[in-house]
Amino acid sequence: MTSSDLVSRSARFALVMLFPAALVLTSRGNYLLFGNYLLFHTLAEIVTVVAGCGIFMVAWHARRQIDNHCLLLIGISHLFVAIITLFHALSYGGMGVFPGAGTNLSTQLWIGSRLLQGASLALAPLFVRKRLNPAATVTAYMAATSLFLLSILCGDIFPLCASDEMGITPFKKGAEFLAGVFILAALTGLLTKRRHFDARVFRMLSFSLVFLATSGFVFALNTGISSLTGMTGHLLTLGGFILIYRAMVETGLERPYDLLFRDLKESEERYRSLYNRTPVMLHSIDREGKIINVSDFWLETLGYRRDEVLGRLSADFMTDESRAYVIGTVVPEFLRTGRTRDIPLHLLTSSGKVIDVLLSSEAERDEEGKIVRSLSVMTDVTEQRRAARQIERLNESLASRAMDLEVANGDLEAFNYSVSHDLRSHLTVIRGFSDVLLEICTDKLDDECRSYVRHIAEETGRMNGLIGTLLDFSRVARVELERIPVNLSTLAEEIALELSMKDQERMAEFIIADDADVTADPGLMRVVMENLLGNAWKYTGRRDRAVIEFGKEETEGQTVFFVRDNGAGFSSQQADKLFLPFQRLHGRSEFPGHGIGLATVHRIISRHGGTIWAQGEEGTGAVFYFTL
Repeated sequence: MTSSDLVSRSARFALVMLFPAALVLTSRGNYLLFGNYLLFHTLAEIVTVVAGCGIFMVAWHARRQIDNHCLLLIGISHLFVAIITLFHALSYGGMGVFPGAGTNLSTQLWIGSRLLQGASLALAPLFVRKRLNPAATVTAYMAATSLFLLSILCGDIFPLCASDEMGITPFKKGAEFLAGVFILAALTGLLTKRRHFDARVFRMLSFSLVFLATSGFVFALNTGISSLTGMTGHLLTLGGFILIYRAMVETGLERPYDLLFRDLKESEERYRSLYNRTPVMLHSIDREGKIINVSDFWLETLGYRRDEVLGRLSADFMTDESRAYVIGTVVPEFLRTGRTRDIPLHLLTSSGKVIDVLLSSEAERDEEGKIVRSLSVMTDVTEQRRAARQIERLNESLASRAMDLEVANGDLEAFNYSVSHDLRSHLTVIRGFSDVLLEICTDKLDDECRSYVRHIAEETGRMNGLIGTLLDFSRVARVELERIPVNLSTLAEEIALELSMKDQERMAEFIIADDADVTADPGLMRVVMENLLGNAWKYTGRRDRAVIEFGKEETEGQTVFFVRDNGAGFSSQQADKLFLPFQRLHGRSEFPGHGIGLATVHRIISRHGGTIWAQGEEGTGAVFYFTL
C-alpha cells in the first residue's frame, strides 16, 4: 500500500467516524450535552435516502456488465427502501409535512421500510447465479411500495405501530425483530456464496448486514421514539447503509473492474485454464504467423517449454516438406477463407522425432475484417497412420496370399477332377469285372468265392460313393453364395415326401412348421435340409413310429430353426465330435454313412454367418439347431 493510499483511507475513516459523532452531538436529551433529536433524525434519514439512491444508481447502470444479480436486487430494492424512508422522515413529528399525523404514521412507514429491506436482503443471495429481469423487478417493487403507501395514507389497513397513549406497540417490536431475522438469513446466504464476490465487497456487505440485523434487534427493545436505544438503532442502520454504499459505489468507482467485471475476469481465467489444460494440441498465432499461446498438451506432445515456443513461427516446428506445403498452399487458402480443416502435417519434436498431425484452424478478425489471430487445433494421428500403414501392408500380404490360394484352389480342383476321373474309372473296371464274374462264371465258383466277388463289388460301390461325397464336401467351401429368399418349409416338405416314397412301409410322421423364410443360397440350403432330415430319417429307422419335426422359435430376438427326432440319439459327451469330418458316433453296421454329412452342414451354415449346435440323449432322440 502506498503512502497516498494510507492517507486516503485514514481520511475516509476519520470522516466516517466524525459524521455519526456530529449527528449525536446535534441531538439532545437527558443523556447528551447539547443538540436537537429532530435534526439528528432528519440528517440521518437524509443520508440514508441518499445512500439508498446511490446504491440503486450504480447497480442499475452496471446491470448489463455484471452477472451477479444479487447486487442488482440489492440496488433496486434500496431505491424503494429510500423512498419509504423519505416518507418516514417527512412524516416525523415536528416536520409539519403531514398535519395532524401522529407518531403512528412515521412508525408505520419506518416498519414498512425495514420489512422491505430485510425481505429483499434475504432474497438477494438466491440471485447470485440466477438471472433477474430488471424492468419486471422495478415494476414489482413499485407496485408493492404503492400498495403499502396506500394502505397507510389512504386507508386504515396497516396495523397500529405507535400511539401517544400506548407508545410502541407489540406489533412494531415484533416487526423489528422479524426484520433482524430476515437480515441474519441474508447473512447466512451470503456466506454460502462468498466465492462469487470480491473479498473486500464481501467483507463490507457482511458487516453491513451485521449492523442492520443488530439495529433491528435494538429497535425491538426500544421503549420510546427518541430514546437512547432508538438513536443507537438509527446509527447502526446508518452504518449499514454506508457500508453497502461503500461496497456498491465507492468500490465501484475506485476498483470498478473488481466489482462490475469480476465475473468477466473469472470467465477469462477459466478460459485460460481450460485453454492450457485441455488434453488437445492448441496454439494461437498472430497475423505474422508467430505463436502467442499454446496449450500444455501441445508442449508435452512436442517436448518443449513455453518460453521456447512463444514468439516463434509455427512453421519452425514442421518438417521441410510440411513447411513448404503450409507456406505455398495452406496459408493462402487460410487467408482467403479464414479456416482450414484436417490438413495433414509432419511436426518435429524436441528430440527430432516426426509425428503426424491433422491441423484445423479458425481465424479471428477485427472490425475491418482483417485476420488478427487464429486458433488452431492439431490432432496427433501418428498411431493411426502407423496402424493404417500396417493394415495396408497386411492387405497387400492378404491379397498376395489370396492369389496364391486361388492358384492352389485351381490346382486342387484339377487334382480333384483327375482323382475323381482316374479313381472312378478304375473302380468302374473293378466293378464291371466283378459283375462279369458273378454272371458268367457263377457256376465255376463255389459259395465262398461268390461271396468274395460280391463283397468286392459292394466295396467298390461304397468307394465310389465316398469319392462323390468328398468332392461335394470340397465344393461347398468354393461355391459362390447366391442369397435370395428361400422357404425352408417348402424344402422340408419336398424332402420329407422323397424320403417317404423311398420306404413306403415305414411308419413315420413329419411335423413341418409354416413360413420358415430365410435369405440364403437355395442350393446349399437344400443340402442342409437333406442332411438334417436324412439323418433324422436314418436314425429313427428302428422306431415303430418315427416322429420327425422341423420348426422355428425366437430366442433373444433371433430366429432359431431346428430338426428334432425320436431316434437313436447320442451321448452329450460326444456332441463335440458331431460336426467333424469322418467322425461317427454309431457303427457302420448299425447305421450306414461316411461321416461327412454334418460336417458339410456345419460348413454351409458357417458360410452364411450362422451357427449350428445339437442336443441329444442316447435312446431318446436328438435335436439340431441352426441360425442364419
